[in-house]
Amino acid sequence: MGDIAEPIVGEGAGGEPPKKQKGLQPIVAIFLTVLLDLLGFAMFIPDLQLRGQDLARDFLKVTSNTEQVGVLVGFALASFSIAQLLTGPWLGRLSDQKGRRTVLLISSALGVVSYVLYAHATSLPIMYLSRILAGIAASNLGVAFAYVADISTPQDRAKSLGLLGAAFGLGFIFGPPLGAKILEWGNDSPLLLGYTSAILLAINFFFILKFVPESLKRENVAAPRKFLADLQVAFRTPGLSLLLVMFFFINLGFTNLETTYFRLLEVDNWIFAYGDRAKQVGAQVLFVVGIIGAIMQGGVIRVVTPKFGELKLLKFGYLLFVPALALVPFSKIWFPGILVIVMLGVANGLTGPSLSSLISRSAPPTMQGGVFGITQSLGAFARATSPLISSPLFTYKPWAPYVLGAGLAVIPLIGAWFFVKPVSSQPANSVD
Repeated sequence: MGDIAEPIVGEGAGGEPPKKQKGLQPIVAIFLTVLLDLLGFAMFIPDLQLRGQDLARDFLKVTSNTEQVGVLVGFALASFSIAQLLTGPWLGRLSDQKGRRTVLLISSALGVVSYVLYAHATSLPIMYLSRILAGIAASNLGVAFAYVADISTPQDRAKSLGLLGAAFGLGFIFGPPLGAKILEWGNDSPLLLGYTSAILLAINFFFILKFVPESLKRENVAAPRKFLADLQVAFRTPGLSLLLVMFFFINLGFTNLETTYFRLLEVDNWIFAYGDRAKQVGAQVLFVVGIIGAIMQGGVIRVVTPKFGELKLLKFGYLLFVPALALVPFSKIWFPGILVIVMLGVANGLTGPSLSSLISRSAPPTMQGGVFGITQSLGAFARATSPLISSPLFTYKPWAPYVLGAGLAVIPLIGAWFFVKPVSSQPANSVD
């Protein structure tokens, strides 16, 4: 791990650099920052769909779940990803110009506001506003990735980004059950849930203020530019455009699972037919996947990356991912389904940090925040468009979204095996 370079903000009088940061190491501090951020977000997963459904019925003055109710609930869920899509690149560019710490502080404060609004979401418009603000705040994940890229050497980048992936996984492992328990304590009111998450984000704000120093080097401060300019730079940088295409398609393929899995377990005309138990069984399965992914990203990736390199891990991970995703709808829980679950967890744990590291190492040093803003937007675009594909396919055949998702994942598989070249230890040159 490289030391924190001279920051661009927070200098002392006379332009002297500030004293060296004491206390937590920056990588540990940013790990805890992402963990608190994702924990606050994931706590809402058990509540969003059902509360949105109730508020949509109230808004339309109906008592049953009509098609219009479904459309309004869909927009409530999609508004978060759409906000990420539109603001992720802007926050990334802002962090390239003003510093990572500033953007992390602003986004954490905005997250507090969004959760307070959710606590008082007694109408659909308030829920929409809350989710839009939460989506903007959650766009800071790309800035956190850029922070890690700033403070790590190229050789250490994959394992450092894997630590962030572990924080992401842990937030999603413990957030939903904690949110469900808080709802139980609060008699299913959003009040306690919203204010608990707001408090978490307020703690996060002061944590960043105290323990997260600026990481952006003076020589890597980017000149102001727009999103389209960032895209032009990204697609003119050798090797980077292919990695971004691979990132989009692997996210699009996996989101086909995320948007239909609980329905797959519940539907009575397929092999699972768990009915009312679908939520509990699905949560157990995702818990196992999350635990495996967190172990891989938080520990295993740190051992295997120096030995094999990111590209070999990417190739192996995609070889596991494609058949595992295709087998999900045909594998009964828990056997042989547990084998598929392990394959998915291992594949996600290997490919996530490896691909992020290759993207970071291929990007010019002046647009680390910008490139991770682009990846966050690509991920948000995948999450916003996948339901439009997977839902009609699921109605046609419950297995269809998974087979399509596996087919989409073949694109990054072919890219990794035949077209991606090993990345030099030296960062990419800036492309004007």
